[in-house]
Amino acid sequence: MSLFTASTAYARPDLTARTRLITLGLIAAVVVSSFLGRYDAEIVGFRVRVEQVVPLLLAGWMLVHPVLRGAFFRALRHPVPLVYAAFVVWNVVTTLLFSPSLTWSASILIWLVIDLLLLVSMMALAEGADLAARLGRLSVAPWALVGFAAYAVANLTRGQVALGTDFDYLYEVYVARVTAIEANIYASILIFWTLLTITRRGIGRWEIAAVAVAVPLGLVASQTRTAVFSLVLGLGIFAVFTLFSLRSSWRERITRILPAGILIATLVVTYGIIAAMGGTAPADRTLPATASPSASVSTSPTGTAPSPAPTREPDPTNPEQQNKIGDVDFVGGTIGFRLEVAGLAAQEMKGINLWLGNGTNTFGLRHEQPGTPGISGHIIMLPVQVLYDGGIVGLGVLVLFFVTVFVCVPRERKPVAAGLLASYLLSATLTSMFWFAVTWILIAVLLRPLTEDERDLDRV
Repeated sequence: MSLFTASTAYARPDLTARTRLITLGLIAAVVVSSFLGRYDAEIVGFRVRVEQVVPLLLAGWMLVHPVLRGAFFRALRHPVPLVYAAFVVWNVVTTLLFSPSLTWSASILIWLVIDLLLLVSMMALAEGADLAARLGRLSVAPWALVGFAAYAVANLTRGQVALGTDFDYLYEVYVARVTAIEANIYASILIFWTLLTITRRGIGRWEIAAVAVAVPLGLVASQTRTAVFSLVLGLGIFAVFTLFSLRSSWRERITRILPAGILIATLVVTYGIIAAMGGTAPADRTLPATASPSASVSTSPTGTAPSPAPTREPDPTNPEQQNKIGDVDFVGGTIGFRLEVAGLAAQEMKGINLWLGNGTNTFGLRHEQPGTPGISGHIIMLPVQVLYDGGIVGLGVLVLFFVTVFVCVPRERKPVAAGLLASYLLSATLTSMFWFAVTWILIAVLLRPLTEDERDLDRV
């Protein structure tokens, strides 16, 4: 059993057929909207995303309905939302103290509050969390295969048909994002739901086969190395935790981790083949990605006449495709970019600001994006972002939040939670996943009480 039972969240109230239909419909819409990060609109000077609006509708519905209101406020008293609420409050405090522009910080602060409402709404009803889990599980293979189809079509047609993809100017290859905001987020959504699916008790053979075939193709389509490392790490920790923590026979433990082992095998083989096939050197990183011959002119050593500097402008209609998957470079590329951003952030992490932060979302007020003059910088690494915004205090509250999540997960689901949280933390360290709706849906799904099927299988 979990330390905190369903009495503080995940209610099962008696609802009328109409209320149940509307509520579950809104929960399904929240899950669907988490896949639609690409779509937003400007409202009162702020970029508002679909995945932000739909959770507000769900929370509003629960707050106005007399039966659902009680379930909502009981869920709010659960330790996980309470710790996260403390994190939000600290962000408000450090922003009031140190942010040069409250308006600039407000966009992320509002997003954090929406995430809190989303988390509580998804934790209010057990049936809603179960529905979210089913929808996420059913999305894995289609999400992966649609991404691979978009990737294949875009690269085979050299961008003539590029629906659901972005052009990576550094490696000159089209990468799948489908309806996510970018390829990293597409891949992150894929691996998180994959982890919950492949580690599910009682998963069938056909579902294992579909996941083992589709997921590696989806990750190849995203061209994202972080997602691969995160998925393998999560599956590995799940396997180790299962082998040494469950009270069952060794045969049952091996059977439990076998689907994860099959996925790791197909993933390693697929990525190994793709990485080995790439024989070209990475793109020339000494030049700006948008460099043009007419804009790059240097003066000769004598100072008498200008001479054109060597330039190469990537052409999306005629790309020189590079081996992105096989390129792991700590000097250039995306890894080098992240290290440069971290170095810039470290300039303000001193004295009181190291402890209390610099204010939420203020990095872009002080720094431009490296290599992109005129564009406000942003930190895409969760620990660095939180340390910069909220200082050691803020980072400490965030660590406490994830620890609380793990403690509150039902005991029988601890191996899954260990793998998913490890995978999430690695992925969020190298991407910007924390703010998106999928994070809070996954946490609510992890924390929900055991289903009848899970209890029955646990007795076997």
